[in-house]
Amino acid sequence: MKLQQLRYIVEVANHRLNLSATAESLFTSQPGISKQVRMLEDELGIQIFERSGKHLTQITPIGRDVIKVAAEVLDKVATIKVMARQHVHPEQGTLTIAATHLQARYILPAILKGFMARFPKVAVTVMQGSATQCRAAVHDGAADLLLADEPEERSELLMLPSFQWQRGLVLPKDHPLAKATSLTQAELVEFALVTDGRALSTAQGTDCAHAESRIACCASDSDVLKTYVRQGMGIGVMATFAWEPQRDGDLVLKTAPWLPGGVAAIGLRRGAFLCGYLYDLIERLAPQLTRERVEQYCAARTGEELEALLANLTVPQR
Repeated sequence: MKLQQLRYIVEVANHRLNLSATAESLFTSQPGISKQVRMLEDELGIQIFERSGKHLTQITPIGRDVIKVAAEVLDKVATIKVMARQHVHPEQGTLTIAATHLQARYILPAILKGFMARFPKVAVTVMQGSATQCRAAVHDGAADLLLADEPEERSELLMLPSFQWQRGLVLPKDHPLAKATSLTQAELVEFALVTDGRALSTAQGTDCAHAESRIACCASDSDVLKTYVRQGMGIGVMATFAWEPQRDGDLVLKTAPWLPGGVAAIGLRRGAFLCGYLYDLIERLAPQLTRERVEQYCAARTGEELEALLANLTVPQR
């Protein structure tokens, strides 16, 4: 059994049994892949793929189990290589961050500036996408770190709280409510809203119901949201840490304690090897998440054990 054979069966499965596409992705020949897959099946005495002539039609039940283990083996081999590189060159390598818009736009820039000055030989890639896309990238190994606006429930990833955040209301300076210190729900009844796509209330049957009916449009991108507010489309509802006084001088931000906020989270793939510089980045993002603590959280064997450890963690507000 060879690692190359394991890689072939995993990639064949990833390419939906398309040998031509698999060969192209691996820069090899289709007959070569077919031959190696056959040799592996003969050695194991099982059939991994069912066939119709020269075409693969489906994966057998035992084949699915073998491919799953093969993927885990290849992942461990990749981890060993990374560990060895880190031992020889601890301050160089690659780092891919999967981040939502708010994290990539408002949190990462200042953090990465300091990080890249400290680790100039680490090549950093930022993948921006939805929470679902970012979570999948980390889960599949395409990214090393997830930065999300809120922790995912029942996530396969290890989710650690980064900071607490609140939402506020954004208005043009000439808006009738612009001079109010803070705004109540009742004051918004007559005005349209431009929201960030999140619910205005976390509880059923609250006074936010009337506000929900006033939503003119949703814009998950806070820069777009503020543009819509400038166009007079409505009062903006967004995370307060997306407010930039120097850039947003033509707008005003009002507090609204009744609006639900959230807890930003850092996500890691369970069992993944963490480079030394990744611990450094995590602590820059969330000073309370020291290397010692992150190692403890990673070592937690059950969800209950992790919750007990996190119960003593103080999460700052941004």
